[in-house]
Amino acid sequence: MNACIVSYYMPNINPKTVDLQKKVVEKFNITKLPHIVMKGEIPHGMFIDYCWALNGASVKTIDASKVEKQLDFDYVIILDIDCVPVSQNGFNYFLSKANEGKIVGNMQRSGHIKNGDHLFAAPSCTAISRENFIKIGSPSALETQRGDVLEEYTFEAERVGVPVELIPPSKFDRPPFRYEWEEEKMPYWELKNGQPNYGLGTTYGNQEAGDLFWHNFQIRVPGQEEHFWKKCEDLLNG
Repeated sequence: MNACIVSYYMPNINPKTVDLQKKVVEKFNITKLPHIVMKGEIPHGMFIDYCWALNGASVKTIDASKVEKQLDFDYVIILDIDCVPVSQNGFNYFLSKANEGKIVGNMQRSGHIKNGDHLFAAPSCTAISRENFIKIGSPSALETQRGDVLEEYTFEAERVGVPVELIPPSKFDRPPFRYEWEEEKMPYWELKNGQPNYGLGTTYGNQEAGDLFWHNFQIRVPGQEEHFWKKCEDLLNG
């Protein structure tokens, strides 16, 4: 399949994190999809918009005609710099579902936004075809009043009838640190709507494919970057 993996990081991310993610991706990327890693100082959502422009697709924030086309992929897997596959099934499962006409991604909820506990395919790991991106109206991945980064993809897919498959958490390593908008420290984040809870170091998977991806979360909190390194080293040595 004509597909790629894209990851983005800002200057405050330790080079060791970038290097370890590359190595884990390489280990489990059995079909050798190109893994494009970019460094910048723009918001994560704007980077995703820019990637589509590089791939020749205009977004509401960026006119692709004014950006030199450097990519030509039919499928894109968006992968956070602190998210890694945990098995050889990960990338292939996501691409197979994208090839079926779905948007597929790690399940998440925006706890800081009042949007009816809406569940969406998160930017930690989501696969989408170029065809479906255009079908849902080429929305920006930037955060909006009703949704977090990339959440507009799910909102717009639901609006036009493009199926979205959300991969639930199967377990998590430790409770999250307290965000400024939270009244108190939580033992976990709630997905609600009958779904499992999640936290720092969440593994995502399902009965069909097993465990697929692991997302660190809150990587800039003291100790979390080291937690990511240990997870990567365990995966590389396992």
